[in-house]
Amino acid sequence: MQTKTAEKSPFTIPFPNISPINTAEEATKQGHYDDYYRFISNETVKIEPAKVPKNLHLVCFNRAIGETEYVELLRTEGKRPCQNAPQYLLGLMAAVPEDKMPKELRNKYLVAAEPDNRSSAFTVECGCRCFLFVYRYGGDRKLCLAYVVSRRWNDRWAFLAEDLVP
Repeated sequence: MQTKTAEKSPFTIPFPNISPINTAEEATKQGHYDDYYRFISNETVKIEPAKVPKNLHLVCFNRAIGETEYVELLRTEGKRPCQNAPQYLLGLMAAVPEDKMPKELRNKYLVAAEPDNRSSAFTVECGCRCFLFVYRYGGDRKLCLAYVVSRRWNDRWAFLAEDLVP
């Protein structure tokens, strides 16, 4: 007898009025990180300044998805990838310490994936295109750079988003 496992539904967690952080060095000081990837600096992660606070959402699809599938999935949730996502992910990490993060996000990786904005993607030593993300597992919080493995995102990723119509 085969048993079907129930697929988990996507979920969205709102974070109102988050101010951006516009430099990597400021972010590493304010982001409540246990550690960060030493390659991340103001020279390697050049961020365009953003000024206005935004109402943000972290959206987790709870399943593996294709490399750019999240864009359409966010749209079905009434969201889009956050514009200037790196600045706002860094601001979110400064505003919300790990012990204040909602339990639904426990052990989820938070990613600032904004596919159509060149200033949101960075290149590491190997030449791979990467997005800024926060590794969160077992209480650890580390600022890192991520590239999509095998052209898929697994079920641990939560995408930084904003409303389609702000």
